[in-house]
Amino acid sequence: MSDKPGNMKVFFKRGLRALLPTVLTVAVFAIAINFLYDTIAQPINTGLKRFLVDTPIGNAPLQFFFDIDVEDDAYRLNEGEPGYDPKVGEVVLKDEIRAELDERFYNWIGFVIAIILIFVFGFFLATFLGSRIFARVEGILERFPGVKVVYPYAKQLVEFFTTEKKMEFHSVVALEWPRKGVWALGFVTGNGFKDIDERADDILINVFFPSCPTPVTGYVMFIPAKDLLLLPITVDEAIRFIISGGVLVPPSEKVEGDKFEQIPGAGRALHIPPLDKTGKDDDA
Repeated sequence: MSDKPGNMKVFFKRGLRALLPTVLTVAVFAIAINFLYDTIAQPINTGLKRFLVDTPIGNAPLQFFFDIDVEDDAYRLNEGEPGYDPKVGEVVLKDEIRAELDERFYNWIGFVIAIILIFVFGFFLATFLGSRIFARVEGILERFPGVKVVYPYAKQLVEFFTTEKKMEFHSVVALEWPRKGVWALGFVTGNGFKDIDERADDILINVFFPSCPTPVTGYVMFIPAKDLLLLPITVDEAIRFIISGGVLVPPSEKVEGDKFEQIPGAGRALHIPPLDKTGKDDDA
């Protein structure tokens, strides 16, 4: 049996591996919710409060939904009270109304309004006029200095996760490219073009080669079927492998032992930590 310091190290690593994904997931969702609240819900709530307090149209729902009547004497300065100005007449104490509204207001209202506005905006974009206007706005953004560097890539990333017609990857393949002895990972997306097949006098397959670590970008190549190596892994496993930069190897493709020892000067120049002779880490 191992000594206690060794056991504690193993237990800590196992606990970290088990808890860290959950903690990171919760942290990502917390950051996303806080971002939505601060940038969308909070400005909507602030604008709604001003509309309810400062406009005659908003005073009616202010009384109906929050039981605050601006005509109530509690929210007015009448003749004889400190601060009353005879030239102005009755003065509505809007600061007190806002403080009362803050206590009774529900912050989730901003989220609900944001969702409704998104639906309305989506309906508007589905119309001919809406699509033309949005295309014109996008054209301006893509030419605007500074914005044009960020907007196209942000749009591409959002479209990859929200597009109604998902990119269909049929299987994972490997191609010996860009030179002999070097292999690239790709996804089969469909059959090649008829005209290209006829010109090449071969059966060509559409293969999408993703970039690392952002597989939402890449390029498509028409590859002869005989040059492709079909890999027995799922698309999800391949995507995790690409995003992690090759760290998360699919279980069915893991190689036992330490192949890094074959690299000249691996332990010295590349700073690769050696494995034991069984190829297992210290907590196995």
